[in-house]
Amino acid sequence: MAFSEPRSPFFKWMVSSAQNLSTENRQILLANLFTRTASIIFASICEISVCVTAFYLHRTGLYAGWGLAVLALLFTRLLLIYVCCERSARGEPTPTSAFLLASILWSAVFGFGSLLCNISGDQTLFLLGNVCAVGVIGGLAGRNAGIPRLVLIQITLILGLLGLGAALSPGSGKLVLLFQAPFCAAGFFTVALRSNRDTVALLTARENSHRLARHDSLTGLPNRARISELLLERTGTGVQQGDEQSFAVLLIDLDGFKAINDSLGHAAGDQILQEAAIRLRDILPADGIVGRLAGDEFVAIYDGASLIEDVRVLADRIVKALARPFVLSEARVHIGASVGISLYPEHGKTGPQLLICADRALYAVKRNGKSAFAVFDADKHASDESLSLLRSDLEGAMQSFSGLRMEYQPIIDLSDGTISGREALLRWTHPTRGELSPVAFIPTAERTGLVLELGAWALRQSCMEAVTWRDAVTVAVNVSPVQLREESFAATVESILHKTKLPPERLHIEVTETVLLSDDIATRRNVATLRALGIGLALDDFGTGFSTMSTLVRFSFDELKIDSSFVKESVHRRESAAVVRGIVALAREMGMPTTAEGIETHEQLDFVRACGCTHAQGYLLGRPERAETIAHREERLATDGVIKGEAIG
Repeated sequence: MAFSEPRSPFFKWMVSSAQNLSTENRQILLANLFTRTASIIFASICEISVCVTAFYLHRTGLYAGWGLAVLALLFTRLLLIYVCCERSARGEPTPTSAFLLASILWSAVFGFGSLLCNISGDQTLFLLGNVCAVGVIGGLAGRNAGIPRLVLIQITLILGLLGLGAALSPGSGKLVLLFQAPFCAAGFFTVALRSNRDTVALLTARENSHRLARHDSLTGLPNRARISELLLERTGTGVQQGDEQSFAVLLIDLDGFKAINDSLGHAAGDQILQEAAIRLRDILPADGIVGRLAGDEFVAIYDGASLIEDVRVLADRIVKALARPFVLSEARVHIGASVGISLYPEHGKTGPQLLICADRALYAVKRNGKSAFAVFDADKHASDESLSLLRSDLEGAMQSFSGLRMEYQPIIDLSDGTISGREALLRWTHPTRGELSPVAFIPTAERTGLVLELGAWALRQSCMEAVTWRDAVTVAVNVSPVQLREESFAATVESILHKTKLPPERLHIEVTETVLLSDDIATRRNVATLRALGIGLALDDFGTGFSTMSTLVRFSFDELKIDSSFVKESVHRRESAAVVRGIVALAREMGMPTTAEGIETHEQLDFVRACGCTHAQGYLLGRPERAETIAHREERLATDGVIKGEAIG
C-alpha cells in the first residue's frame, strides 16, 4: 500500500519533513495521515458538543452554520481517508492534497468556533470552547509525529483565532488566557517537533541497521544476505507466476589478492577491493547487480542472459577490467580475476543452486590457470569433488561442528626415539562426500573468513584434549596468517589456555612462511604476547615460501619444520638434499631445533638423522590418531608399567 505524495509545492513541503529517509520510510510517515480516523472522530465529537451547547444557549444562524461546517468537514475527511486507502491498495494515485486541504479547513473552522465562543460573553461557552481547543491541540501535537508542518499550521490557525477571540472577549478571563497562550503554543510546537524528530531518528536507525545488515561496509555493495534475498525474489517470482525470466549469476574471485593483502597489508587490500567494486559497477548495466560475498569474492546478477554470448562478453569484460593494474598509495600491483557463470533456470531453480554451479565453474577456472571465465558444465564441473566443495557445506558444519574433529600425529625426538610432541591436524567427515582432506576445505575457509571461527575451535579442542595426555608432551596447532592478524588473537589463545588448564609451555603455534609477508603491527603484537606467555612458535613448511633472514630473526621462531617435499626428494635429488642440509645448518647456527616432515621410508629417516635434524614426523613414525585412541593406548601402557615416552624403534 502506497500513498501518493502531493504534487503541489506547498502541500509537498507540508509532508516532506524527512526527505533523507528512504521512500519506504517516507511512506510510513505519510501513511500517518490516514491512520488517525479515531482521533479525527473524537476531536470532531468534542467540537460538535461545543457547537450543540452554543446553539442551545444562543440560537443563531452563526452557531448553526458552524456546526454544519464541522459535520461537513468530518464527513469529507473520513470519505477522503476511505478513498485514499482504497486507491492505495489498488496501486492507484491518491488524493492526498485534497485531504491536506480538508485538514487545514477543519483547523480554520475549529479556530473560528473558538473565536465565537470567546466573543460570546458567555462564561460557559468561554470555558468550554477553550478547554476543548487545548485538548484537541494537545492531541494534534502528540499524534502527528510524521507530519509536523501540517500540525504547526493547524495549531497556529486554532491558537491564532482563539487568541483573537480572547482579545475581543468582554470577560476578565481573557487576561489569563492571553498570558498563557504563547507558552501553550511553544509547548505544543515543541511536542510536535520532538515527536517528529524521535520518529525520524527511529526510522533512520532502522534504515541504517537494515543497510548494514544487507550491505558490505567496505565497498557499499549488497552482501551475501542481500544477494540471497534478491536471488530468492527472482527465482520465487518466476515459479509463482509461471513466467521464468532468465538471468545469469557470475561469481568473481580476485586472483593473487591474498598474496598482495598479506605482503602490503589490509589497507592496500581494502583499496583493491574498493577499486574492484567500482570497476564492476561501471561494467554492469544499470539493471545489473553487483555484490560482495566475502573476502575477495564478488557476485554479479545479469538480466541480459537470453543469449549466452552476451554473458560471455560481459564475463570477458570483467576479466580484462580487473586485469588492469591497481595503483595504490605505495605500489602499482597487478592481480586478475576468475569468473564462474551459472544460468537461470538452466543450471538451477533456486539461488543456492545457482551459486553452487557458479562456484564449481569458478574452481574449474582456477584449476586451469585463472584469469579466465567458464560457464557451468554439469559433466565437467560436477565430477571433481575437491573443487566442488561448497562454502555452504562448511558453514553448515560450523553451526554445530558436526563431522569436524582433531587428530594428532606424533613428533619424534631423533636423539632417543621418544614422542616429544604431537601436531594437531583438523579433519572433516562430510555427510555425503565422506572424509575430506584439509587441502579441500581450508582454502575455502580462508577465502570466506570462516577460518577465524574454525581456527579458534581447532585451538580450543586441541588444548582441551592435550591436557588429558599422560605423557604431557607439547601440542602443535597450525594457525592461519588471517588469525594472527586479528587484534584479539593472543587474548583468545590466553583465554583458551586458562579455560582448558593447559600450561602455555605445552602449546606450540605453527605458522607458514606467509606470516612473514604480513609483518604488520597486529601480527607482531600477537607474536610478542604469545612468546611472553611462554608459548612456542614454529615455522612450518620452511623453504617453500618467501622467508628472508631479517624477518626470520625478527620473529624469533623456536623451531623450523622442513617441508615434506624436500624430504621426499632428498634421497633422489642432490638439490633437495642440499636444501635440507642448508636448513639444518642454518637452524643449528641460530640455536633452533628442526623437524623433518613427511618421513615415509627408512632411507628418508636415515638421511635427515645424518643431516642433524633433531626431530621428525611422518607415516613411518606414526600416523595421526584421535584423542580417544591416544588415551586408550596410554592407559594400556600405564597398566603394563611403561613410563613416560614411547620409544620408536
